[in-house]
Amino acid sequence: MPILFHATVSLLSMLGLLFSPCVQAQTRDSSQTVLIGVIGPMAMPRGQSSRDAAQMAVDRINSQGLRVNGKNITLRLFVADDKNDLNLAAIAARSAVAAGVVGVIGHLTTDTSIATARIYSDAGIPQMSPTAAGREFTLLGYSTIFQMLGHSDYTAQYLAETAVKVLRAKRIMLIDNDTVLGKALAKSFTAAVTRLGSTIVETDRINVKSSDFNTTMSKIRNSDADLVFFAGVVPQSIAFATRLQQLGLRTKLLLAGGAINPDFPRKTEEYPDGTLVLVNGYPVERAPDFKRLEKQYREKYTSPLIPQSWFAYDAVAMLAEAMKRTDSLNPHLLVSALHQMKYNGMSGPVSFSTDGSAENPRYTLYRAEQQSWKTLNTLP
Repeated sequence: MPILFHATVSLLSMLGLLFSPCVQAQTRDSSQTVLIGVIGPMAMPRGQSSRDAAQMAVDRINSQGLRVNGKNITLRLFVADDKNDLNLAAIAARSAVAAGVVGVIGHLTTDTSIATARIYSDAGIPQMSPTAAGREFTLLGYSTIFQMLGHSDYTAQYLAETAVKVLRAKRIMLIDNDTVLGKALAKSFTAAVTRLGSTIVETDRINVKSSDFNTTMSKIRNSDADLVFFAGVVPQSIAFATRLQQLGLRTKLLLAGGAINPDFPRKTEEYPDGTLVLVNGYPVERAPDFKRLEKQYREKYTSPLIPQSWFAYDAVAMLAEAMKRTDSLNPHLLVSALHQMKYNGMSGPVSFSTDGSAENPRYTLYRAEQQSWKTLNTLP
C-alpha cells in the first residue's frame, strides 16, 4: 500500500515518517523496503492516473522479485498531494527527500516540476516526470532531471506541421494558458508556422484557472481564422471547446496532449468531431501484453488509463532496472544508470539526452470522429 503524505501534515507527523521503521527498513532476513515518490495533484484525474500506474508497476516488480546488493527489495510508494501548487510542491518534495525516496515520479506540470527540481538535485535524487513537457524544465541543467515526454520544441514543430500540412490551415489563431508549458508551446509553434509559410493572425492568453472565454471567442470570430490552436489542458480545454460549439463557431480546433479527456480514446466527450490532438508516445494498444495489463488496471483502479499513465508505469520500471544494473540503491548511481539506459516500455522506446530530455520522442495524432478518438498517424 502507498504511504500517503498530505502537505498540511504536522511537524511531528513528518518526523514520524522520517524515522518510520518501514522507510529503507532492514530486517534479519536481508530484506529491505525502498520508497519511490509519486507527487502531484491527487484530486485531478491525471494525478490519480500517474499514482495508480506507478502502483501497478510496483506491484508487478514486487511479485516478480527484486534483489539488490544481496537483499530482497520490496518497493513502496510515498504518495504526496501537491495540489498543483508551487509552494506545496516544494514542501512535498522536501518531505519525500527526508523520507528517503530513491527516486520521484512527478510532478504533474512543468511549473511544479521546475519549482522542485533543485530540491531533488541537491539530494542527488532522480526526478522522472511522466507529464511535464516544457523545454524550460530540462534547460535547468540538473543531471537529476528526466523528462519522459518529448519537450515543447519537438511538440510545437509537429503541431505546426499538422496545422499546415495536414489541415492546410493558412490563418491560425494561437491561444496559450499562461503556464510555462503553454508559453513555450506558443513561442515555438509561432516560429514553426512561420517557417512553413502560414500566418498567425491573432493570439490570446487565458489564465489556466479561468473559465471566462468571452474576449477570446470575440477574437476568434473577428480573426476569420481557419484553425485555432489552444495550448491548454483539461478540464479547461473541454470547457473551451464546449463554449466554441455553443457560439456556433466552426473553426477547426488543434490541441496538445494535456488536453486529452479522461475517457480517451473511447470517448471524445465535449470535443467536436474534427478536433485533432497530438499525444506523446506511440498508440499504447500496440505495446506487447497491453490488453492483459489494461484489463488488470481497469479491474483495480477507477482513475483514467491514458497515455501518460504508461509513462508513469515505465518510469517506475526504469528505476527498478537502474537498481538491478548498478546493484545499488544509491540515488546518485541510479541517476548515472538512467542516463545510459535504452528501455523498451509500454510507452515505447525510452532514452534520454544529456540534459534529461526524451531522446527521439514519438507522437500519435488523433482526430475526433463519431464521438471517439481515431488514430491518424504516428510521428516521426
